[in-house]
Amino acid sequence: MRRRLLDAAAEEFAERGFSAARLTEVARRAGFTKGAVYSNFESKQDLFAELFAQRSLEMAGRILAEIAGMNLTDAAGQGAESIASWVVDDPGWSLFVLEFGVMAGRDPSVAQAYLRERRHLRSQLTDLLYERARDWGVADSLDVRTTVISLMALMSGLVLEHSVDPEEVDREVIGAAVTALFAGAFARSGLPT
Repeated sequence: MRRRLLDAAAEEFAERGFSAARLTEVARRAGFTKGAVYSNFESKQDLFAELFAQRSLEMAGRILAEIAGMNLTDAAGQGAESIASWVVDDPGWSLFVLEFGVMAGRDPSVAQAYLRERRHLRSQLTDLLYERARDWGVADSLDVRTTVISLMALMSGLVLEHSVDPEEVDREVIGAAVTALFAGAFARSGLPT
């Protein structure tokens, strides 16, 4: 039931955005009543926060699986390409995440759920990148936490810029920006770029 609700919520949020999304519609799409939503989630904010964390970790897991076994430079390029594809191919979801972040900055009830999940995501991504950095033999020199924070911030900015100007901020530009972030992180750590 929970999985069906999350899948239905993903559709509803991507189509309507956070503010316009309705839990009755999420329930209808999943084939349940609104009561089923509230028996699984405290609020629309909590439903989104869990969905956000789940989808973000799934994407990170896919990217890390794609770069497994690659050297550092190739992994940075492939990871950047995968992130760029995600931003360009799923603009509704990307904009929705930004909308939720802006709301969190203005509404304390939204901020709690958003902050909880962003910190959880940041922690999970840090662990995942640290594991990969350990595989590359650079875990002691790469500032993984700062790299993850920078990547999350960069992605937010790139999503916004792409949504406003997709011709200029296209897949190639997004990939180059993410690659530059990783190159900078490697250079600061004294690693070859």
